[in-house]
Amino acid sequence: MLIHTIEIICIVAFALSAVISEANIGKDIVSVMVLGWITALGGGTVRDIILSTGQVFWIRDPSYFWTALITSFIGFFLAPHLRKIKAERLIVVLDAIGIAMFSVLVTKNMVAEHYAGYVAVTMGMITAVFGGVLRDVILARPTMFNNTEFYASPVIIGCYLYILQIKFSISPNIATLTSISFIIIVRMYIVIKKITFPNWLLLK
Repeated sequence: MLIHTIEIICIVAFALSAVISEANIGKDIVSVMVLGWITALGGGTVRDIILSTGQVFWIRDPSYFWTALITSFIGFFLAPHLRKIKAERLIVVLDAIGIAMFSVLVTKNMVAEHYAGYVAVTMGMITAVFGGVLRDVILARPTMFNNTEFYASPVIIGCYLYILQIKFSISPNIATLTSISFIIIVRMYIVIKKITFPNWLLLK
């Protein structure tokens, strides 16, 4: 129940992060709701398709589907007010919390199911960031693939940090909290300081 509640909160954060974007100004309600829904559920959908789980997670449990849709609907009407009070700053925080929790929880589950470490980390990363990638593609904004911001890097490192702790027999709960905290702190630091990859790590 706790994990499900956390996932629902993450979905709300992801959906709102898409809906209140200024790039949506002038768009109709259906377009905005679809965008919020895709952002919230896109990463997990891609993950389940790759893993061939049989049913995508929001089909198995419709609460995810309706949470994303209802949040997007409500967000459509609240967006102007949220932008006025600079709520996008809160959304940035919630987005950091969301990507941290989604990525580590998925990695944890994959490790528990005896998947290889690289598979667990890859699925954790996909779940956390691909919804945002799809959002940015639809909004014609730079994605993690065509800008130099450290977006996925903290997620990947944090997920590997979880696996490393498990290999040293640290409690899964402690490893989870440590890894989630690491991703949130590093992600927020990157956003605040506007850190990007140095020139020597950019393809010439």
